Amino acid sequence: MKVLLIKQTSLGDVLHMTPVIRALKKWKPDCIIDVVTDKKALGILENNPYINKFYVLDIYKYEKEIFKSPLLFFSTIREFFSHIKDVRKEHYDIAMDLQGLERSIIFLYLCHAQKKYAKGKWFGLKSNYYKDINAIVGLISFLKFIDCPDDGTDLDYFLPNNIETDFAKRIENIQYSINSNFNIKDEYIVFSPFSRWDTKDLSVNKSREIIKEIKKLKDIQIILSATSDYNEKCAEIVKDFDNVLNTSGLFNLPQLAYLIKNSNGMITVDSFPMHTGCAFQKPLIAVFGPTSEVRVGPIAKNSETIRVENLECARCYKRKNCPNNHICIENIYAEALARRFIEKIEK
Repeated sequence: MKVLLIKQTSLGDVLHMTPVIRALKKWKPDCIIDVVTDKKALGILENNPYINKFYVLDIYKYEKEIFKSPLLFFSTIREFFSHIKDVRKEHYDIAMDLQGLERSIIFLYLCHAQKKYAKGKWFGLKSNYYKDINAIVGLISFLKFIDCPDDGTDLDYFLPNNIETDFAKRIENIQYSINSNFNIKDEYIVFSPFSRWDTKDLSVNKSREIIKEIKKLKDIQIILSATSDYNEKCAEIVKDFDNVLNTSGLFNLPQLAYLIKNSNGMITVDSFPMHTGCAFQKPLIAVFGPTSEVRVGPIAKNSETIRVENLECARCYKRKNCPNNHICIENIYAEALARRFIEKIEK
């Protein structure tokens, strides 16, 4: 049996697909599973032993360049359709678009497959429409179409065999070229206060407040994790703190996953690091505000969410320009969060 799965972005959504992949392989051990995904998500899936082949797109580049100039428009369209041409060379028994967007559904419409299933509602396709259930559970529900038993909601994040050596070399390079005092201790927690949405992010002041409360309760290294976009904010957060390490922009996806895997636990906003922590079932507290914990919250063992209760504007799903000064995030009670987290990691 040959199966095509389409899940291009975003990083957390791609990781959510892994229980579907595992269930298919356990159901039919000889099945061949190919995946259409974005190049930024490749670090999540490339070591997955259940996947046969990838069709790798560069969605973020396409979205950025397509309307820059007529020349870029036509070259982007040509490159995008070259991937569809590659997919059409194969013939599949089953194809599933687990994304449900125009740029993903076109692969489903044009691929050669005996049976096709789509997320959302699309003309001529057997569709799977769900709302207000956890995203992982929603993706697993696709398996009912083909009578494949599910294998639970645990996420799979397979790291490279050489990740320990690779991580150690990365630390050495950082010490040599950036900071000779850079050192990760045996026991540490990961703090991830930023996401790709402005409205989900903790402010510098709130982040510092949370760190202060943690340090009152436990002497443990705190590692601040973020992409390079947040270098300046992270530098402000760690300023004048002892035993707080800024790693913004220093690690690739597998290295970040290894860092989280070996931590004592993590505090995070609704972001990809949160889903990574769930994959390794780390003690975890996720701060939620504009998004719904019912839809995308952590459901892994040892994880829980916290939010400001009784706000009319909660779960608004605004990505930016919050009219209420981010009160759903900024009014989080730092002392209660820190206390609950320390209790969690000391169990």
